[in-house]
Amino acid sequence: MNQQYKCLIPLAMFYMMIKLVTVLLIYKIINIGTVSVTAATVIIPLWFLTGDVIAEAYGYNTSKQIIWAALILQFIFACICTLFINLPSPANWTHQDAYNQVFGNLPRVVVSSFIAIVSGAFINAYTVSKWKILLKGKLFWLRSLGASIIGEATFVIISLSMEFIGVVPLKTLMQLILISFAMKIVINPILVIPSALLAALIKKIENVDVYEYDLEFNPLKIKIGNSVNDTILNTN
Repeated sequence: MNQQYKCLIPLAMFYMMIKLVTVLLIYKIINIGTVSVTAATVIIPLWFLTGDVIAEAYGYNTSKQIIWAALILQFIFACICTLFINLPSPANWTHQDAYNQVFGNLPRVVVSSFIAIVSGAFINAYTVSKWKILLKGKLFWLRSLGASIIGEATFVIISLSMEFIGVVPLKTLMQLILISFAMKIVINPILVIPSALLAALIKKIENVDVYEYDLEFNPLKIKIGNSVNDTILNTN
């Protein structure tokens, strides 16, 4: 990136905060009406849509950098928590079992989340950016909805399968996957309107709109700066 952005750092921090919240709440089951879902299911659409806003305003390459940063920080977070949870405690401290129950599966969650993010989040960011070129920057709300459905379906199937196999019966796991995805289908149309407004506002504030014509999916390849095939348009 060759220029300083005003909104990118706070947006990236919000993106990271939402991801850590989903890690902590993955095993918290809540009731919504007559159905039971993990609390993370209700929150994860906000994470995907924030990623859509980043990809829309700043481009897929910037989005890739933030996704990888989130993965690395999530891993460090889990390592620190796991280390200190398992350090010896005073004999009169009686809350170890509670910590083990809530945070004991953090390494498993992080590993499954890593695989799910590499599959789902990168697909989501790539799709938003690719369709942006095809549709000449129009209909962000529709591109975001479509990309989120594809990305979240991939993320939900992989992450919940790895996180809950052996924890709940297979029938319950299948119900969690179906209900979680259905919840996202309901939540996304509600959140996509404010996310579209936010994307438009950020592009206006930053006076930038990135089109990456040499777009390739490879999550491992991150370029520094903008290539000659990238177009950065003034929004004024």
